[in-house]
Amino acid sequence: MALEQAAPAPTQRRKRRKMPWSFLIAGVAVTGAILYLVIANTSAAAEYYMTVGELRHCTTCTRQAVRVAGIVAPGSVVRGAGGQVIHFTITDSGQSLPVVYSGIVPDIFRPGIQVVVEGQLTTGGVFSARNLLAKCPSKFQAATPNAGK
Repeated sequence: MALEQAAPAPTQRRKRRKMPWSFLIAGVAVTGAILYLVIANTSAAAEYYMTVGELRHCTTCTRQAVRVAGIVAPGSVVRGAGGQVIHFTITDSGQSLPVVYSGIVPDIFRPGIQVVVEGQLTTGGVFSARNLLAKCPSKFQAATPNAGK
């Protein structure tokens, strides 16, 4: 009794769907656009800011926009007519920089607060700010045990 092997069934060709090229091209375009937006926005948000001392030693800062951080000097805030123009001085490590800003001033802006100004250094040594960012003070103090009594 010989076992007869069954002949293999003829292979059926599976019908293969072809993906339209337009879907592939659209997918690559969408992926590229998303990558571009992520990279462009990350580099803009990660902009470095200088100290007053670094700005004083910068040779190209009169030709480009920069960010400078410092503390608003006490007694230096002078508001112009209408309150839209404000003159003040920022200090950092014993160095000072006069700043002029025209625009809406943040509510928490006052002497002694840390600020970041964005703009250009003029040839007269005054920093002309386009943007004024005030750092919100964060003083976390432990509650005293008898404060509520």
